[in-house]
Amino acid sequence: MRALEVKQQIALKNILFATDFDHSANRALPSAVALADRYGAELYAAHVIPQEAYAFAHPESVERILKEAQDYATYTLNQLIDPLRHRGQRCEALLGHGDVAEVLIDFAQKYDADLVVMGTSSRAGLGKVLLGSIAEEIIREAPCPVLTIGRHVVAGAPPGFQSIVCAADFSPGSLRATEFAVLLAHEYEAHLTLVHVVEGVLRDSPHLAIQLTEKRLRKMIPLEPELLYEPQVVAEIGPVADRILGVANDLAADIIVMGVRGAGAFAQTASHFGSIAHRVVSLAKCPVLTVGGGQKPEND
Repeated sequence: MRALEVKQQIALKNILFATDFDHSANRALPSAVALADRYGAELYAAHVIPQEAYAFAHPESVERILKEAQDYATYTLNQLIDPLRHRGQRCEALLGHGDVAEVLIDFAQKYDADLVVMGTSSRAGLGKVLLGSIAEEIIREAPCPVLTIGRHVVAGAPPGFQSIVCAADFSPGSLRATEFAVLLAHEYEAHLTLVHVVEGVLRDSPHLAIQLTEKRLRKMIPLEPELLYEPQVVAEIGPVADRILGVANDLAADIIVMGVRGAGAFAQTASHFGSIAHRVVSLAKCPVLTVGGGQKPEND
């Protein structure tokens, strides 16, 4: 496998922040704002009124219920972003209704988002299912990387990334994730560690498997851009998600970067996704950046 040919700079012109107004979702706003400030990006704050809010209402009441929900959502969105506007941040409120994941993906496409930022929880509203089908669909189908802030992440804007862990499984999504991780390490002058986990227990030549895996990981590291610190590679054996989280915790990672498969692969590997990406996103103590199969090509 030849080394990646990476661009020299990350370009974030439009950032989409998704919220259901729950506290767990809004905890992701400082991260979205910090990245928008650093890259001079336009920030879009998006809320989707779910179908469940009016699906079972009497037909004569649907219009009234939807109007009330829209009025409340518009007010709440403006309460979130007005302070940002007053300090000069370019912000726009986006409001939709219907299938939450579908509408958010449409927003990401319509406004040419370079990054989606969302908080996750297991409690209420969008957060209740954000680690279920909605989050999985957004992560897989968004036309750009998705940054998730889980409930175990300490709240507050990140001061910067000093330690980056990139989980690589050598898939196309993993290659794009590695490209992003390399660029982050270059721009933030951070330590970068590439990790691959050989799943299960190897009874025959585990040391050889680790050596071969480390060799493949090193081949993924490009010569350019030149990084301040030499990237490290780690090959592990065991439960994939647990070992990724373990490496991230040991290195006090500020962010985990990983690729995920698109819808076609997901249809046949749902449990695989659920046991790895889902577990990493839900249990990580740092933000997780996922690069999905729906991401548009770099030159689009």
